[in-house]
Amino acid sequence: MHRVLHHLALILLTGICTAGGVGTADLLVLTSPGFPSVMMMGPAGRAAASGAFAVSSNPAMLSPGFSASGGRWNLSTTAVSLGGAVSLGGRASVGAGLVYLGRGGIIRRDAAGQPMGEYSFGTGSIAAGGSLHLSDWLRAGVSAGLSWEDIGGDAETGISVSLGLAGEPEPGIRVGLSLTGLGIPPRWKGIHKDMPTVLSAGGEANIGSGFSAFAGGELGFFTADSFGGGLSLKASGFRLSAGYTLSPGEDELSGLFGGMSYTYESGGSYTMEAAFTQRDNLDWPILAGISVSF
Repeated sequence: MHRVLHHLALILLTGICTAGGVGTADLLVLTSPGFPSVMMMGPAGRAAASGAFAVSSNPAMLSPGFSASGGRWNLSTTAVSLGGAVSLGGRASVGAGLVYLGRGGIIRRDAAGQPMGEYSFGTGSIAAGGSLHLSDWLRAGVSAGLSWEDIGGDAETGISVSLGLAGEPEPGIRVGLSLTGLGIPPRWKGIHKDMPTVLSAGGEANIGSGFSAFAGGELGFFTADSFGGGLSLKASGFRLSAGYTLSPGEDELSGLFGGMSYTYESGGSYTMEAAFTQRDNLDWPILAGISVSF
């Protein structure tokens, strides 16, 4: 089934996503969660987490408001993310977002392994998009924007596109499907690299007494796959979530994840949140942020 899904999606991508080539673009920004709301749901977050930030994950999940977050991502990179969206008459929403990762103090070495000084690495993506209700329970969304990489002061740009579907087929059940990382990767001195295209699916269901269960997976066409799920508890404005990610064949990418948020209602909704994920041989990424909606 895994291979069939890969082949079907590759056929759909023909003509709109640059295929073939050597290696995968170093656009870590396109495969990082970007926001705590996404990270605290593990592999289900990219497809199933909703908010103003969804323009960079599943644009069908876009909802009015403003989100901002920051923290540390893998390999000691610093993360900064912003997202904002407004409603257009209730059946449609539009928004824009920025996600950036940067790391300094990287040692440059020659062929013999001798230090040759330091350099910095940065990667970012800025995108705009919208969502539209197709029916009472189904929404669709699309976003597109510019992505870039800056390595030691040399910068190249590319184009990234995301597609998504989201719905609530039954009360208390929310599902999403997204395809991110389509487009044209940065080209370094004529060398072509594949975009880190990811097909994500996820869902969350209420199971009573403030509890919900969520699960999902991410199929990477040129990056590692991951699957996982967990439980969430909501009470008195607080939300606690925890779960486990399994990445077959990539032990350092498997591990625990979780998060906590608190929402305050006063003329609007204000949410403070923080999330973490475990990486066996890498730094433990931690993101924190705030979301506002009216």
